[in-house]
Amino acid sequence: MADESSHVDLFREWVAALLSGADALLDDAKKEKLLESCGRACAVHYGSVKSAQSIAKSTTEIDDLVKQVNEKISWCGKWGREKDTISSVCTSCGCPLVRDGLLSLSPILCNCSRGYVKAVFEVILGRPVIVDLEQAIGRGDEICRYVVKTR
Repeated sequence: MADESSHVDLFREWVAALLSGADALLDDAKKEKLLESCGRACAVHYGSVKSAQSIAKSTTEIDDLVKQVNEKISWCGKWGREKDTISSVCTSCGCPLVRDGLLSLSPILCNCSRGYVKAVFEVILGRPVIVDLEQAIGRGDEICRYVVKTR
């Protein structure tokens, strides 16, 4: 039987091949949807959706919702609100799989983080949201900048 280290190596190689194949074979819209679903699963796994449900029950005032997100949901940056948008800037990749060395940083993974953000804010706001990733470390930028459009 293989040891845990061998399984981790296989996981890294397998996911890298999957992402490389998806990147080569799928158009941008399909890549976004595929990785967005992974981000939603991550938001459930790490308890962020459950926390978002609790936050959503506590208030409907957007500034208070944003404050609670910053206090109760782990993220790579702080969230702030300006008019009809909520945004965050991260100076390092927010993906726990990248941070823990299980995956290598790649542009396609940035769509996973978009899915995570969508899952959290759709629960908090009680409606579908648009999440733009204006800058991304995985795409060669110095920062990641997420913008959630609330209208």
